[in-house]
Amino acid sequence: MRLLSVLLVVAVLSLSVVGPAFAMDNGECNHDLATIESLHHCVTHAAEMGHITNHGVANALLSKLNAAQAALDRGQPAVAITILRAFIHTVEAQSGVSIVDPHGEHLIMHAQMVIDALQSN
Repeated sequence: MRLLSVLLVVAVLSLSVVGPAFAMDNGECNHDLATIESLHHCVTHAAEMGHITNHGVANALLSKLNAAQAALDRGQPAVAITILRAFIHTVEAQSGVSIVDPHGEHLIMHAQMVIDALQSN
């Protein structure tokens, strides 16, 4: 009985662990990387999993991320941050509509992590 209890605790704890970088094969998204690229992978994964139900919305989000990355590549982090804030506004507007609510919150949190990382550089 004690062994069963220990195994149950281990199983529950292992379910609460968040996986590593990008959207992984196991369906988890890592937040160790606060990069536009990791956010891009996260959006792509959410669309593939059906958490973003409208392809136009997914494409609009990916376009914003591509523009933010291009701005960053040009050495314009302030422009990239402005575009990432527009990304967040789009996610907020589409959460519960074309983006499943928990995933909208997740995308916003992930985008804010990228903004925070850019502001600290």
